[in-house]
Amino acid sequence: MKRESTRSADRTRSLVIDGIRSAGEISRVELATRTGLTEATISTVVRKAIDDGLVVEIGHGVSTGGKRRTILAVNSSARHAVGVSLARSRIALVLTDLSGEVIAVRETEGARDAHPSAVTERLAREIAHFLGAHKVDPESVVGVGIASPGPLDCAVGELRGLQPGPLWRGFALEERLENLTGLKVLLDNDATCAALGDYWTTRRDAPPPVAATVYMADGIGAGILVDGRVFHGSSSNPGELGHISLDINGPQCHCGAQGCVEVFASPSAVAAAAMRNPGLVASLELSDDPDVDRRTFEAVATAAISGNKAARGLIEASARYLGAGIVTLSNLLDLDEILLSGPGFTTAGEIYAETIHGMLQRGTFMRGIHSVTVKLSDLGVDAAAIGAATLVMQHQITPHSAINSRRVNAT
Repeated sequence: MKRESTRSADRTRSLVIDGIRSAGEISRVELATRTGLTEATISTVVRKAIDDGLVVEIGHGVSTGGKRRTILAVNSSARHAVGVSLARSRIALVLTDLSGEVIAVRETEGARDAHPSAVTERLAREIAHFLGAHKVDPESVVGVGIASPGPLDCAVGELRGLQPGPLWRGFALEERLENLTGLKVLLDNDATCAALGDYWTTRRDAPPPVAATVYMADGIGAGILVDGRVFHGSSSNPGELGHISLDINGPQCHCGAQGCVEVFASPSAVAAAAMRNPGLVASLELSDDPDVDRRTFEAVATAAISGNKAARGLIEASARYLGAGIVTLSNLLDLDEILLSGPGFTTAGEIYAETIHGMLQRGTFMRGIHSVTVKLSDLGVDAAAIGAATLVMQHQITPHSAINSRRVNAT
């Protein structure tokens, strides 16, 4: 009985802090309305949160005839988290505070073909240096979040696919990095992290019922939120938008299927198409080194928005293939909102958004009932890393919103 009481109290505390965080600024009365808790419960929980340094009183609201209401906010500097985006071509580290505000960003060499043990040891050193350089109190750091391409197994903290390289398959990333850093480490899909990061850092009265964040980096995935909660499926591998087959007789995909969205729409697909165009190769001085696919893609994207017709044609073709996959995703999930996030959209995102919006207007089954909005994320190239920091912050500070969002190891 005591355990149930403690669990209930923890959930109430989590709910209150999350209500304050998501509102940005809010009074106790408004918080009671938002959470459905009594004002007496709110007062008790808020008093303890203030004592713990997580919440602060920042002033008073406008008087409506009676006593002015005291306004609450989270104490952003009370907690910090490190987020890591792990990829073959690039590793990014971000340091965020409790509100999700980015304090610092650090970019380092990607995993490439190095052994996972060597990369993880380097990453642990980078994290220690990163925190030290910004004079962060170690006691305020709640942990490290890792965003990686799937497939992965969150139950044991291991990668199960070929990204960022075949040597990572089955590598105990969470356990190894925890041992090296002494910090809590959580691994999740990069698209899921990007979706969570955008949700955590956006102030809104209520989340959309169903939303998807389409994340494009080396590959393409979708993070799915239902009423603000991450949808993880049975093994933390939902939303593999890049592996929807558009042509069952199409080119072979690395996943084993044929004609997948990634085969036609990914940055590497655009880079490969550009390399087949001698005019673009010459005018943009492109390289056929597979490790610089992202730079080739960026060169094409930059040329596209600068008026190069051949480059724009390649980006628009990528957007149409991606749009076909997104229409399918929207029809399956009856989406309200789609967010385009990640490095693949930072340069030519407007072209993608315009093309995909038009395809949704014409192709969604529910278009006569409601529209589906398409927006570009504000988080930029480091969306997954920011979301990874959010992931560990959510689990440590507002666990009620994360309780059902990760697969639990039955053992």
